[in-house]
This record gives sequence, structure tokens and C-alpha cells, in this order.
Amino acid sequence: MSVRLYGRALGHGSLSVVTSGFREVLEGAGLLEGFVALDKSGGDEEQDSPPGALARDGVFTGNLNLVPVMRRGARHERHWVQVTPNSTHIPRNLLAAVMDLPNLRILSASQWGTTMIGSALAEMGLRYIEDGNVWCTYAAPGKTVEIHTMGHGVSGFAPVLEELATARADFARGEFRVIHFSTTDGERKGTLELVQAWQMLEKVLPCRPELLLVLDHHAHAALQQRMLDLEIVLPSSARILPRGDMDAAAMSRVLCRMHLVAAPSRGEGFHLGVLESRACGVPVACTTTTGLSAGHAEGPGVVSIRQSDKLRPIDDGPGAMAPPLYPADIVESIAFAFSNWTELSFGAEESAPDVAREWSWQSQLAPLVERLRA
Repeated sequence: MSVRLYGRALGHGSLSVVTSGFREVLEGAGLLEGFVALDKSGGDEEQDSPPGALARDGVFTGNLNLVPVMRRGARHERHWVQVTPNSTHIPRNLLAAVMDLPNLRILSASQWGTTMIGSALAEMGLRYIEDGNVWCTYAAPGKTVEIHTMGHGVSGFAPVLEELATARADFARGEFRVIHFSTTDGERKGTLELVQAWQMLEKVLPCRPELLLVLDHHAHAALQQRMLDLEIVLPSSARILPRGDMDAAAMSRVLCRMHLVAAPSRGEGFHLGVLESRACGVPVACTTTTGLSAGHAEGPGVVSIRQSDKLRPIDDGPGAMAPPLYPADIVESIAFAFSNWTELSFGAEESAPDVAREWSWQSQLAPLVERLRA
């Protein structure tokens, strides 16, 4: 019983965090024989047979376009590949490359994602066979594919008490800081709608509100262009900050200084940021559709942003659809969060240890470990 893991090793972006979580669990279970850092070398290795090349199981947590690396100098009996759709669209060319792997097991971060993947497989000619405890099976002549549903996890994020105390003191003085993160130039994070909502909010909130938009270069450029197209000016109480590269401890301090994390996403594979914020005891305003329906976006300290269940086009690929998002619904949720902030803050802090325990990587990946041992 041995496993070779393929994934990102650098930085603290979502794919790196997922890879780190898998690595932590596989090493703790004594299953990890080797690791290929896709972002260091594109999968190339100096040795002909690096550690784990002959491991029975290959587990892949990187970009799907690098899936062929699993066949480069390696011979695995079973292949486990993470697929996390953000909308109804799954690139068929990338999925086809995954489908070429023998004894394929697809890992999905939510039941919604599993449904989307299953629909794609059905369109490709595979037939639904059966449900297991955490997996379902599709088959075509000479091919059987399992889809395993298991959420992502959280590790290292926790309440920083002095920062939470500072946030509460600042709120008592009339301050209200809302933070939002985006690393994509696509529409799905709801950044533009959040800016439109903030134009209304800064006029009606009885405080000194501040919106912090933490964006990488692509997200920043896309937002600027969309605002220009609509002749929208960034509200005076909003600031755009470059995305940093902080570990869990440093990010915990940043989050705990905030009064609210805004995640008005139209589409998500999972959204680790919402889970990490909850593990820190910080209130969150978020949508609860697509991958955010996995269960981590509900509970004490969470304010839901209403969305219609009728799908609308989104720029996530040809024919992609996702629930629509309206600024007025963001306004309603953030205004509610402000009016009830003290209760939300203490509720979020009290529930943080339970969130971290329930959504630990060890807990979420326990079914995978069991299957890898079989």
C-alpha cells in the first residue's frame, strides 16, 4: 500500500493548500511514498524512477492540464484525480485526458460537483451504475469510473484572540472592515457586484465602513475593465490591495482583524477562504450554491447571500451556467451582518474549534485513506 502525490508545492494559493492538506494526511497515515511538485519542474524529475514512481496509487491535486505527468516514468495501478468544477462547464478536452488514465477515481469536493461531473460523464457516453457510501460509479464498455465525494479541509487556521479583541474595540468606535479575496479574472467571485453593492452601503451604514479588495493582478485588471465599461468609480471607502503570500498563521491574524469576510461567489469548486475564516472565528457573508453547498458555509457567524436557483450564463467556458447574483442581495446581507455583528462575532468565535475539528483534513479525507488502504 503506497501512494505518490502530484500537486503544487509553492505558495499558499488554493491548489497549494489542497495539496498540502492531502500531503499532511497521507504522510500521517504512513501511505505517502513520493511527491511530484508540479509547479517546480512541470513534473520532470532528474531520476528515471523517483520515489513513488511504482506506487500502487497516484493521487493528483494539480491543474488538470498536467494530468499526463502521472504517466511520465510512473506505473500506478489506480489513479485518483481531483476535479472541482466552478460552474456547469467542465472542459471536455481536460476531462478526456483524465479519462485515459486506467482505474480512474475522480475526487470531488462537493455533492454538487459530483453531480456536474456525473452529467459530463453521461454526455461522454458513460452510464450511471450505482451509489456507494461516498462514491458513485459510471461505466462504458471497457471503462469504469468512480466519483468520490469528500470536502476540502482546513489546517493551521485558528482564532487570534488579541486580533479579535482589537476588531471588537474598533467596531465599538464605529469602524467596520469588510474584506474580499479574488484570484481570477472571471466573473464568478462576484467582485463587481460587491463593488456595486458597496456604493449603496457606504451611504447607509451608520459607521466608518471600509472595503478591502485583495486581488491578484488578473483579478484587478478584470475589475478595472468591468468598472470602466459600466462607468463605475471605486467607492471612496474601498481599497484594492495586492494579493500576498501568507501562511496559515499570518493569514489568521489578518482575518481576525476583519469584521466580515465577503464571498458573494456565483460559482465555486469549494471556497477554502470561507472555511478558513470560520475556523478563525470571523463572521462571513457568502452565497451557498455550487461548491459552497458542501456544508462549510452554514452555521454560527455565517450570513447567507440570497441567490436565485435559476441558472444564467457565466464566463467560465463554453455554455457555462451558474446562479445569478444581484448587488441588492449583497447589500441586504452585509447590512444584516453589520446590525447583528456582535452576536455574529461571538457566535463565530465560539464555533471555530468545532469547525476546525469537523473540517480538518484528517476528518474530510478519512474515507480516502480507507479506500487507499483497501
